[in-house]
Amino acid sequence: MPDPRKLHRAAIAVYSAEALGSAALPIAILVGMSLLGGGGLDLSALLRVAIYGAVGVAFSVVMGYLKWDTTRYWITETGISLHTGIVKTQDTNVPFERIQAIDVHQGVLQRRFGVFAVDVQTGAGGKGGEISLPALLPSAVEDLRAARPSAVAAVLEEASGPVRRLSVRSLLLAAVTAGQLGVILPVLAVFGQTAQQVFDPEQGEEAVRLIPHSSEAIVLAALALLGAAWLLSTLGSLVAFAGFTVGRVEDRLRIRRGLFQRREATVPVGRVRAVRVVEGVLRRPFGLASLTVEVTGYAEEASAARTLYPLLRVDEVRAFLDELLPEFADELTFERPPARAARRYFAPPLLAGAIVSVAAFFAVGAWSVPALVLGVLYGWARWRAAGWHFSDGRLAVRGLRVARVTVLAPARFRESHTLVQNVFQRRAGLADLDVAFGKRTTARIRHLDASVVRETWAALSTNGAAR
Repeated sequence: MPDPRKLHRAAIAVYSAEALGSAALPIAILVGMSLLGGGGLDLSALLRVAIYGAVGVAFSVVMGYLKWDTTRYWITETGISLHTGIVKTQDTNVPFERIQAIDVHQGVLQRRFGVFAVDVQTGAGGKGGEISLPALLPSAVEDLRAARPSAVAAVLEEASGPVRRLSVRSLLLAAVTAGQLGVILPVLAVFGQTAQQVFDPEQGEEAVRLIPHSSEAIVLAALALLGAAWLLSTLGSLVAFAGFTVGRVEDRLRIRRGLFQRREATVPVGRVRAVRVVEGVLRRPFGLASLTVEVTGYAEEASAARTLYPLLRVDEVRAFLDELLPEFADELTFERPPARAARRYFAPPLLAGAIVSVAAFFAVGAWSVPALVLGVLYGWARWRAAGWHFSDGRLAVRGLRVARVTVLAPARFRESHTLVQNVFQRRAGLADLDVAFGKRTTARIRHLDASVVRETWAALSTNGAAR
């Protein structure tokens, strides 16, 4: 066996930071008890805080050093191996023929010490890599690349294939129109915290006094909350997608992104199962969309890690895919569901609006007309967005929930396809077809003519042959 190699000493800082992050909650609890338990802030409380903080930092540094000291990796003729563990040891080996990509990224600590973090990815990988090496010198990274050159594409600046870079203007536009989870999560967090305090017998009266009691104050508070959430979403997108670059070298995509955490991922085209064209609520009026990919082994990664390109015009999607991912390029032209299916798109949201309106009547004595109007408008939007086509073995399906999403994929990449028909659809001669391409991507065709669905289902069963 070749001599085991140690990580760069910068790994001590990385491991220490991880240990400190894991200990942050118990330390915060101890600090809170010290500050609040004595009835106020005094010198003794400050001293206890300093002691707890110092103990936490010292513990993290010791754990970081021990983890670095007990971690070894080595490269053989057949693969890459890793040994780690203090009390419980673990040995991992990844054969070269199973390595799909060697992802390189550089966080704040790595940049400070001039090292790189490396994740060795396989086709069955989940979040992160099967082997993670948090601190390697550039020469050590090159050794890994030399050992398995086909797992890493050439550097983008030296690549002969197509390269797309996100301009500063597009980055800013992508950031200010990104608001999705960045808007919802802070709202839910604040609402949940307020509700918890309201039902707390000791804090309930104080929490109730903080709740706005006029309609104007409620509107202003909601706008302020949404504005703060939108700002957080914008800043998060700027940090995640700054310097975004994607290039194609032979059968691999090379993606770079990140402001503070500079990430560089190599994605084999053979692992891509579908492309999703996502037109968010704030982007759709301007004809803008983002492109994401369903990639085997990346289903547990954050959404930014599955982004093929953060922002482009919808009418540029075909040209972009022709250039960088022609295996998934397709026309965004669609067949509509039959006219008799229209009411089935309108009925569920209209029913939800009616329920809200009735509830409002019993609660405040007035019908909620906006709820009914919103139900009708949402049903109309779902009906207008629905579309699909299947030809030459390629499937394209468009639908609307909050964002309008189009799934583009060769039918042969499906994991399963299911024909669904409830009793009401059976009477109307309609049916649904669900085609799954991965854990996060299912192309769902709703309320089509049942004979067309059966024909398509049969065509998909013969390895995705065109109908």
